[in-house]
Amino acid sequence: PTTTPPPRQSIEGLQDTVTVGWTDRHTAVLDYAHSTDALTALGYVHGMTRPWTVTVWRRTALGTLSASFGERLVPLDRHARQLGFAHHARRTYNQFPSSAQRRLRAYTRGLNAALGAERVQQRVPFVHLNLTPARWKPWHPLAIERLLAWTGTDLSSLFAADRAGPPEFRRADRRLRRWLHLHGRARSIAWAVRPSADSARPVLFARHVLGASAEPLVQEVLLRPPSTALTAAASLPGAPVFPTGTTGSRSWTYLLSSPARLTRVKTDTTRVRTRHERITPAEGPEHLVTIRRQGERLLVRTAASDSAWALMWPGLQPHSDVPRWTAHAQLREDVSPFDSVASAFRLFGGSGLTMTPAGEWTVRGRPPVVERGPETVLIGRSPWARHQAHGLRARRVEGPVRPSRWSASDSSTWAAELLPRLLPALAPLDDTAPLYEDALSYLRNWDFVYEPASIGAVVFEEWMRAYRAETGRMPTAEDSTLLAPSRHRQAFRHAVDHLKTQYGSDVRQWRWERVAPDRRYFPVWSADSLVAADLSSLSTTRFAPLDRPARGHPSALSGGPTLVDPPALGPAPTRWDGWMRGGVADLTVRRLRFDPSDFFARSFLPREPPSPASVTAAPITRTTKLVPPRP
Repeated sequence: PTTTPPPRQSIEGLQDTVTVGWTDRHTAVLDYAHSTDALTALGYVHGMTRPWTVTVWRRTALGTLSASFGERLVPLDRHARQLGFAHHARRTYNQFPSSAQRRLRAYTRGLNAALGAERVQQRVPFVHLNLTPARWKPWHPLAIERLLAWTGTDLSSLFAADRAGPPEFRRADRRLRRWLHLHGRARSIAWAVRPSADSARPVLFARHVLGASAEPLVQEVLLRPPSTALTAAASLPGAPVFPTGTTGSRSWTYLLSSPARLTRVKTDTTRVRTRHERITPAEGPEHLVTIRRQGERLLVRTAASDSAWALMWPGLQPHSDVPRWTAHAQLREDVSPFDSVASAFRLFGGSGLTMTPAGEWTVRGRPPVVERGPETVLIGRSPWARHQAHGLRARRVEGPVRPSRWSASDSSTWAAELLPRLLPALAPLDDTAPLYEDALSYLRNWDFVYEPASIGAVVFEEWMRAYRAETGRMPTAEDSTLLAPSRHRQAFRHAVDHLKTQYGSDVRQWRWERVAPDRRYFPVWSADSLVAADLSSLSTTRFAPLDRPARGHPSALSGGPTLVDPPALGPAPTRWDGWMRGGVADLTVRRLRFDPSDFFARSFLPREPPSPASVTAAPITRTTKLVPPRP
């Protein structure tokens, strides 16, 4: 963690001493005797390594941002109150059995111990904004869980053209996601491969796309109980949520999506229930929020005298998947990780993959995309996942399973299938303006790889973007034979003209890294923040947006940006990659971390791709003993 942890920390409620090992790869190792103590240690790790993230997420989920940041944050608070993150989290906690409540109390004890430490409260964001982290209540992690689930709903389907929903709700929801820079999760994928050689181990791979946040959002932990198997898992700060992990005997990953639907319904005044909540900003008048429900639906806005827009979402009910996540991480003694009780998700969609040491996989839930090959399977939520599955099958034929290399491949099977079908339509462009000839030359010689310096990738993407703008649909190899070649030529000319306007007439400057930049933001401090006026001294220096050369494409196994079909809220370059091999309790991860520089008074992202790190083998450089208070 950025803050040096203490060698010893006393925490109320611990049954025994827990040792937290901090590694040089920014992972944590927890040695414990009791599962509730492990949850206390997990909360401590989250509070020590992600204090600003959990603070912002908590205030967002509780709808109390304006109490710290002022009147301009009231719309976000109102939206969070409407969605009931806090209200339904309290309901859920109150209906939990005592054992589940005990686990949440243990987790928040550790979180509060870290957030209450002076070394954490002296971190730059807290000092600059004169904020002190508030104490967490045991139900607060359930509000964070709801916030994470809601940001996993699919905007493109929730606000589809035929049922766009009330514009006020749509604007408020987009603002909430942009505030957190959590979006694009529909581009997440998972895949599994069985090797051809008996001596090799099967692989389960996961990619979580997490938006455009510069803050590290995933904390990897190694759980080492004395008598049961190790668990290497990825956790999300603010709640005991483990979307990916392995015990050696079973590996799992889930896509972190949540189903939601917005429809018109007939209103029945006899069934409508109303409650009110107050928002009290730091400055300005108090605001009253009215929340109306009809049955299990949230009435978002009246559409007519006898109808209203209604939201259906599991988070509006007293549901939680924390018991499932803790069972997967072997932090529950009352249920095995993969029995029917533990694997039945209610808040999240539960779409995922699990794998045995022998490479037998199971598709969990109902992922929109499931592509099976002879020795491969890939699941996802985006249509691009089908092209990634084609790339996976092609890699599988080539030789040994190499998840590190395969998942970094920028080669696009989509472009490889489509471009040869479209190029003949451009043949009449020969002997025209030199700029068109240059662009066409780069296109003809392109190898279908979206590397940072690629010019052919830019010409192709802009051509396909112009094609979609003119036809209203995504280009496919099947469409190409039905449309007149003149339509393709027209779209190509428009694409080249647009590139000239945007980037000049020197085609050599049309590089993928320039046209599709990889930019990440610090929530609260970003340029589009609602409180940016108060943060100018740091929002342009230490917490300025971070840029690095872009590469890849959503049709490639590496993932990446696209001009043709960008996410609704813009590029989502923040992602976490991890993979597990059957029969081994090890999780290998690859993620970017920024480097705060005191000398330059700002942060930097490394330009080179990050190297993989083993959660199990990472060397421990420092330890903290968490101990019960002395009697």
